[in-house]
Amino acid sequence: MIEAELPENELGRIHALSEYHILDTMAEQCLDDLVELASKICDAPVSIISLIDETRSWFKSSHGVPRGEVDRKYSICSHAILQKEIFVVEDTLLDERFHDNPIVQGELAVRFYAGAPLTTSDGFNLGTLCLVDSKPRTLSEDQYKALSVLAVQVVQQFELRKSNLEIQKKNQELQYLNESKDKFFSIIAHDLRAPFHGILGFSDVLETEIETLDEQGIRDIAGYLRSTAQATFKLLENLLQWAMSEGGAIVYNPQSINMPELMTDVCEILQAVAQKKNIQIECDIETDLHCFVDFNMMLSVLQNLISNALKFTPHGGKIYLTAHTAQDHVEISVRDTGVGMSDESFNNFNLRKQIRSEKGTDGEKGSGLGLLLCLQFIEKNHGSLSVKTEKDVGSTFVIQLPINVDYKAALNADFKNIA
Repeated sequence: MIEAELPENELGRIHALSEYHILDTMAEQCLDDLVELASKICDAPVSIISLIDETRSWFKSSHGVPRGEVDRKYSICSHAILQKEIFVVEDTLLDERFHDNPIVQGELAVRFYAGAPLTTSDGFNLGTLCLVDSKPRTLSEDQYKALSVLAVQVVQQFELRKSNLEIQKKNQELQYLNESKDKFFSIIAHDLRAPFHGILGFSDVLETEIETLDEQGIRDIAGYLRSTAQATFKLLENLLQWAMSEGGAIVYNPQSINMPELMTDVCEILQAVAQKKNIQIECDIETDLHCFVDFNMMLSVLQNLISNALKFTPHGGKIYLTAHTAQDHVEISVRDTGVGMSDESFNNFNLRKQIRSEKGTDGEKGSGLGLLLCLQFIEKNHGSLSVKTEKDVGSTFVIQLPINVDYKAALNADFKNIA
């Protein structure tokens, strides 16, 4: 037995085959009809649509034998895909390549074989439409032409199937975008309208009743307006970031980022909030620690996580920030001594659903979008986010991220291999 050589374009051929998403799928009537037609026209007891992957000849459709597979090294189809035209072996026992092949000597007893390559428009032979008989024979000229035409029809069915899958995928994406749009407008209508009612109401009081208010009353209203405006601005900022992320408008631009500097900048931004609630932020950050990430996305992630920790931690509590190297990645954690997540919020986080907005320990408001944004941004940076939480004890969010610029080289290498 002589095994077939690999096609010169084998890597591209395997990649092309994978793009059809057809291996190990269920039988399809349109293809079953074509193999039966090939068998009838060519007067062959067995006909098969055989697809050749790295290790096997897999039967997408078959007539006369059950659907199954054969080791690639024994498959006559592995020889047929090396050809441009139909590959015919009139008597396998007289061919040194096949006379001692197990599928010739074994139960299948293949004596005659004819395989028409299933050639894509890019010139890749994915497999064959083949005929098998247990006795030597030949193909007539008409049968030869018919087998060739039927092979073209099989490939056209593959292309139609691939197009339908792409349409289904696009429809799913469109449905998701429509649902996201509806969610976006629902949040705007609900979460933005309420704080603006408060702002407008108290502004009206200041305008019409300021003469009747004492200094403390004015200060109280001013404080309410300021805190409500800040919360509304944060909500709007999260909404816009989330909308851009969903629509693909936020561009992923990774670079090597000094994490101690980034985390220090975030803590300075949020220091006023921490002081107002008398919350101490303790940091344990490895010096000269770098991540290969998008700066703006990670700034948003850390701001959201630390803001949440401040929001749900009572006066006098503590927040612990750590960042260190762990094997081949960077691990960052944000731990608070707050109220912990509700069961509903924890489950929604794990299901990647929007978390229902809950008031903080000082009545702070939110959108419920912050953690969803964190998940999306971290995944865009090829990282992961997990959480441990305990009621009235606190929550710990753990981020794992690529460690350095070598990750970029790996990504480029992968892309070149695929292309």
